[in-house]
Amino acid sequence: MMVRRRNSLAAGEVTELSRKVEENLFSCDDFLDRQRILYYLSFNKEVSTDRMISRSLILQQKVYVPRINKSAKKMEICQIKSLGVDTELNDFGIREPVHVPVEFPKNIDVVITPGLAFDRSGGRIGFGGGYYDTLFAELWKSSLLIGVAYSFQILDSLHQDFWDKKVQKVITEKETLNGLGIRKPLAV
Repeated sequence: MMVRRRNSLAAGEVTELSRKVEENLFSCDDFLDRQRILYYLSFNKEVSTDRMISRSLILQQKVYVPRINKSAKKMEICQIKSLGVDTELNDFGIREPVHVPVEFPKNIDVVITPGLAFDRSGGRIGFGGGYYDTLFAELWKSSLLIGVAYSFQILDSLHQDFWDKKVQKVITEKETLNGLGIRKPLAV
């Protein structure tokens, strides 16, 4: 149902809603204070990240994107210096960088995370591969996990399995949900 709704968006709607998500993201001090950002390379009708990536590069943030290593069944992290980097489509139809060295996940300050749906407590349903959940477990606890989605992808609650990792923020075109899925204790 969620995929059908998202895929029914017209190209102009994706552009307009993605720009609003972008504005909300770049209004977030927690995000702007970080320097090493992992974005996904959007495909189909996902919230588009290309303008966000370009904007981060202009702000001189270091930008990383994922690449799937099928044999290891995990996500590799690659730094890009422009959207003009060579890419090829993986088995899922998602752009991935080629001829770019792999970086350590511990270097990432923020992960901009896609999903089919999010809930108001930071729960996330992805595409079933577990790649982001595995990556989240490899990051420093101080890394900020931000879900980006359209407002119709926000549900009151989602069933979560023990391996599902939550995000701390979800940003849509209409709102920013904060303080979700806290990963580290607050300083006293």
